Amino acid sequence: MKNNSSKSIFSKLSSDGATLAKLIATFSVVLTHSYKLFRYNGLDETKIFYLRGFHAFASCGVPVFFLLSGYFLVLKGNWNWKVNLRKKIKSLMLPYILFILLYAVVSCIGSLFLPKFFDDFRNFTIVDWYDHLIGIPFISGPQFYGPLWFVRDLIILNILSFIIAPIAKKVPGYILLPIMAIVYFLPIPQFVRYSIPFFVAGIYCGTKKKLPVICNRYIIALVFAVGMIISVSISGELSWKVSVLLMAAFILSVSGTIVNNNSVNNISHRLIKYSFPIYLLHEYPMTVLMRILALKHISLSLSVFAFFISPWVIIALCIFVIIVWRRCLPKVFALFVGGR
Repeated sequence: MKNNSSKSIFSKLSSDGATLAKLIATFSVVLTHSYKLFRYNGLDETKIFYLRGFHAFASCGVPVFFLLSGYFLVLKGNWNWKVNLRKKIKSLMLPYILFILLYAVVSCIGSLFLPKFFDDFRNFTIVDWYDHLIGIPFISGPQFYGPLWFVRDLIILNILSFIIAPIAKKVPGYILLPIMAIVYFLPIPQFVRYSIPFFVAGIYCGTKKKLPVICNRYIIALVFAVGMIISVSISGELSWKVSVLLMAAFILSVSGTIVNNNSVNNISHRLIKYSFPIYLLHEYPMTVLMRILALKHISLSLSVFAFFISPWVIIALCIFVIIVWRRCLPKVFALFVGGR
C-alpha cells in the first residue's frame, strides 16, 4: 500500500517506499567508497570539508539496510526463526561464502604475479586465514573483501534474532530505543554502531508495524539541510554521528514521499533486482578506479568531479556484468546472489 498525501507530519513507510530506500542506500554505499579517491590522493581533509555532508549521506546506506532488514523480518507477524534462518542461509550465507572464497582465490593467484600488491600467503597462520576470510564480527571486516562485513553481521543478527525479537517486543520503546541511541553514540567501532542498534530498532518498529517517516517535504528538506550544515561546519565524531543519523532519516522519508510518483516507483522496482549484486560486486572495481585516478595525481577540482561521477560509472559497469552473467550462466549467477 502506497503512502497517500496526508496533512500529518509522519506516515508509515510502504513496501514501495522501502524498495526505493534500499535502492538509494545502494547508491550511497557506492558513493562512500568513491571517497577513497581523496585518501589515495593524500588530500588534506580540511580541503574537502564541503563534501562531508555528501560523505555523511553516503555513510548512512548500511544503517538503512540494517534498519529495514530488522523491520521486515517481523513485520508480517508470522515470523518463524527456523524458516527465516533457512532462507538466510541461501540468500545471505551462501553468497557471502562464495564471494569471500572467490576473492581469496583471486588474491592468492594475484600474489604469484604481483607479490608486492597482495599479501604474502606463505606466512599465513590459521589465525591469519580466519582474519582474512571472516574478520571479527561487529569489529572488523574480512580482509579478502571487506565490504562483505555487512552481509556477515546481518547473518549473525538473524541467527540471534530468536533472542532479539522477543526482547524488542516486550521492552517498551521509551526504554529500548534510547538504549539503542546510546549504543550508537558510544565511542565504539563503526561496525557496531551501524549494525546492532539499527537492526534492533528495526525489529522493534516491525513488531509495532510502524516505521515512522517524515512526509512533509519542507521538513524533509530541512532535515537534509541540517545534516549537511552540521557535517560541514562542525568537525568531530559527535557531529558526524548526528549527520549520518539525519541522512538515514532523510533517505527513509524522501523514499516514502517521492515513491508516490508512478514513474519513480516503476523505475525503482525495475532496478531493485540489481541492488544486492551491485553491493557484492562494486567495491573492487571502485577501489581499482580510485587508485588509477589517484596515481595520475589529478587536481582537486577533477577529484571532486570524479567523486560524484565514479559511482554512476561503477554502477553501470556492475549492471552490465550482472546482465551478461545472468544470461550466460543463470544458475551460477543465482547461486552467487542467493537466488535473487
